[in-house]
This record gives sequence, C-alpha cells and structure tokens, in this order.
Amino acid sequence: MPADDDEASGPPPHPLDRVWFHPSELGSPVTALRPQPAAPRVWIAAALALLVGIFGTLGVVSVVGTFTGNGDNTNRLQRATTTPFIDPDRIATLAQSTGRSIVTISVVPPAGTDATAAGSGVAIGDDRILTAAHLLTDQSAVSVISVGGQVSKATVVGVDPQTDLALLKVDGVELAPAQLSSGGASTLRIGTTVVAVGTGPGNHRPVAAGVISDFNQFVTYPTGVLGAAMVVTDAKAGTAMVDGGALLDVGTGAVIGILTSDGAAVPIDVARNAADQLGTTGQAVHGWLGVVGADANDRQGGGVRVQTVVPGSPAANPIDLIGTQALLPGDVITAVGDVDVASVGDLVAAVRRLVPQSPVDLTIIRADKIRHVQVPALGASQALAADLAIVA
Repeated sequence: MPADDDEASGPPPHPLDRVWFHPSELGSPVTALRPQPAAPRVWIAAALALLVGIFGTLGVVSVVGTFTGNGDNTNRLQRATTTPFIDPDRIATLAQSTGRSIVTISVVPPAGTDATAAGSGVAIGDDRILTAAHLLTDQSAVSVISVGGQVSKATVVGVDPQTDLALLKVDGVELAPAQLSSGGASTLRIGTTVVAVGTGPGNHRPVAAGVISDFNQFVTYPTGVLGAAMVVTDAKAGTAMVDGGALLDVGTGAVIGILTSDGAAVPIDVARNAADQLGTTGQAVHGWLGVVGADANDRQGGGVRVQTVVPGSPAANPIDLIGTQALLPGDVITAVGDVDVASVGDLVAAVRRLVPQSPVDLTIIRADKIRHVQVPALGASQALAADLAIVA
C-alpha cells in the first residue's frame, strides 16, 4: 500500500526544531543555545599564573626569612662576614701561585749562633723584598731563603717603624714578584674573604683563610709602636712565621696587605708608599696634622671631635676658607680632602697617607654649620708608643 504523504518518515524532529515557541518554553534550553563568552586569551592566563608564582615565591621567601632570621639585611651581612663560603681549591691555588713570591727571612743573632727562621717576606721586585721590621731587631746578618731553597744574604735598605716594614735587597736569588693590588683603602670592605700566606722551614707553608673584620685600626706592633691604618682579619695561622707574609684577596688573588703579625696587616697602598720611600731615601715619612681628638659618636655619620690642637703643629695655624676662625677644640672633623672621616682611626689613616709639606682641606662641623678649613702644609709624623695619646 502506498504511504500516506502526510505521514512523516524517519525519526521525529527535535523539540527545538521549530520557528515559534510559547513564552513558557523560554527557559534553560534556549539559554543554552545563546553564544557563550569567548575563552580568556592564553597570554592573560599565563600572566595571571606568573603573578601568582611571583607573589607565592615572595611569600615563601618572607616566611623562610621570618623563621631563619634571614629577613634582615644586617643579619645576612653579619653572617657573611663571620661564616663566608671558602672554596678549598681556590685557597690551595692561591697558596701555590703566590707562595712562589713568599720567602723565608733568617736572622743570625749578634752572638754568632746559628741562623734562625724568623718569619716571611714578600717579593715586590726582582731583587726587593718587603718584610716585618720587628723580625730584624738586633740582627747582625739577614738571609733570604727562596721557595727553591736558594739562600742569599740580604741588605737592609731601610726600616719604617711607623708601619713596621723593612725593605730588603738580595743578590743571586731568582725572585718571583707578587701581584700587588692596585687599589687603596677605598677597595677594602668588611667581610671580604682573605687568605694569609707565610712560609717556614722546608716545605712548611702556613695558610689561613678568613675575612676582613675591620680596617683603619690601631694595632700595637711587637716593637711597642702603635700602628695606624691597619687591616684586621680573623685569618690567623697560629704561628709567628706569617709575620712579613702576604694577605690576599681571594677574589682577585692580589696582595692587599703585608702581615706584621698574625691577623693584622699594613694595607698595600701604605706598604707600597713606604717601600718607594725606603728605596729612594732609606727612610719613610708620613703626614701629621697635630690634633688630639675622640670619636664623635653622638652625631650621625660620626667624625672626630677635636679636644686639643697641638701648639706649633700644622693644625694650629690653618686658613679658614670663609675668612673666620680656624680649627678649634670642639670642632668635628668629618672629611680630609674627599675622604670621609667617621672615627679617630679614619682620621689618622687619612692623614698618614698624605705627604708631609702638602696642603690639605678639612671639612668640619662648628655650631652645626659646615666649614672648610685648609692646612697649608702637613708635618711629618713620629712613631708613637702604644701608651701615648693618639695624635693625628
């Protein structure tokens, strides 16, 4: 029988497959058919993820800092200056390379007994050696023993009691000059990792690693003289054989000081200046101002409060650049030239680095006002015993 034309064939139509809808039917099915918002762009999602990661990381660091004490920069600095990471391989390399420039200083006592190993010395030229002057006290003869075992008599070119340094000249020994740092006091930083290297009989080579704990300090030499501008370090080898040896910057490998005792060194710029003068004239002179003062701990930035101006000294008759009174007790010295002064140690170190007879500008505070005073010509400092007043 033929099929009825009105009878639909196939599956029934979908309920929504029509043109007209009753208002009661406008519900979720229609809503579902409406266009949906486009998905966020990938870069937006990535940016949000990055921000979450950053803030999450900062949060973790903050929490870790809170519980470990590392959240404070000062604490981190203190830890860095007391417990630095020291690479043993780096130390060994420096000891071996610089060790070729460290010689043994032997002294024959006046009584004529056998020579004794007194300490170390640092080769600063093909035939010149810097060492600690106190090693040569009461000597009748000085000998130098190189790393290769060569022995040569040494001539004392000159001695500087104020730095406890002596310059020696040798013949017949092949020296390997050390690499001396080209920087001065401005390059010294508390916390810098350093190595003290000395020498001794045979293959003994005392080495100690540590950090610079302070600089521009006063240290009493074994001679009883008060040394200024000294570098103090906890790199102590525990033996007097490092006296006259080298203090090295681990980062650069250069000599930044000549050790006068275990843990104290003359900064290399001061040592180089002394060596140059000793090599030229046989003696060394250093600047002297003529004031007795104390640390001005009651003001921000410190300084040196003048207590006494030594009569007849260079400081007694300076020229005030603004035409008023000159340097007076109660003035606070805050700079020597362009070098800031925060303590008596800083003042003495800055002045002694200058050449006698040279003019110098001082920045002072008087009655809460900044003044600039010029000292026409510095004097020459004298070696001071440790129990005497510190005079810059």
